[in-house]
Amino acid sequence: MNKIKEIYDKLVSEIWFYSKEEAREIAFLLLQKEWSVSKTDLLIGETDNTLDDLTIYIERINQGEPIQYILGETWFRDRKFLVNPSVLIPRPETEELVDKVTSLKPKNILDLGTGSGCISISLALEMPDSEVYAIDISESAIHTANQNAELNNAKVNFSVANILNFKNPFDTDTFDLIISNPPYVKENEKSEMKKNVLDFEPHLALFVSEEDPLVFYRSIGEIGLKYLTRKGSIWVEINSYLGPETKTLFKDVGYSHTRLVKDFFGKDRYLEIRF
Repeated sequence: MNKIKEIYDKLVSEIWFYSKEEAREIAFLLLQKEWSVSKTDLLIGETDNTLDDLTIYIERINQGEPIQYILGETWFRDRKFLVNPSVLIPRPETEELVDKVTSLKPKNILDLGTGSGCISISLALEMPDSEVYAIDISESAIHTANQNAELNNAKVNFSVANILNFKNPFDTDTFDLIISNPPYVKENEKSEMKKNVLDFEPHLALFVSEEDPLVFYRSIGEIGLKYLTRKGSIWVEINSYLGPETKTLFKDVGYSHTRLVKDFFGKDRYLEIRF
């Protein structure tokens, strides 16, 4: 029998792509998924497995492939979500976006660009009196979102549709809450991003052109003009470098109330919009 702690320590030392702190977290996630290792097992556990059993995973990790894609899953608001290269890996900032709206009592919710479904599914479970609708341009993403809804026993109405050329696929014409985490990273910000994001996560869900970086927000504003109830609200996650510009865009589109909200890092990360 081999001591799990010794294998864990060796595994951490083999992961050179990340910092030691990140390597420790990744090593534990890998052992937890593959060998059902607990925190207690790290201290006193033993196993018949060896580090050689994990070689293929170590190689993928050191090539920058996100551990969430390697394992095929991640956690969002304490719920398991399946993820793959067709969807973005959910971020803590997006968990905070969900936090911002859970006190509202919307009858109908529209999530624009749902990806893995992490926002729409969380809202469906945390706001059970609301009917939740969600779209994405990617059929693969919608397939993953449907899998996640089934995994989490959530009822969400998903459909393939394009934010930039929106044709409402649902049987309701009014929404009390429109929420979105659309693509907002400018091409010239790629140099600030890590290889594991650039090489593996879907660029369709990340990047916008230099010429029109707010293109998705303009479309979201226009969708709201047509479908948002008069007392409803839009909540969007935004590029922290473009807070004032995004706020002005919604003002220009026709909304009287626009409020920038900071994330836990103190950056302008969200925008609340009302008529």
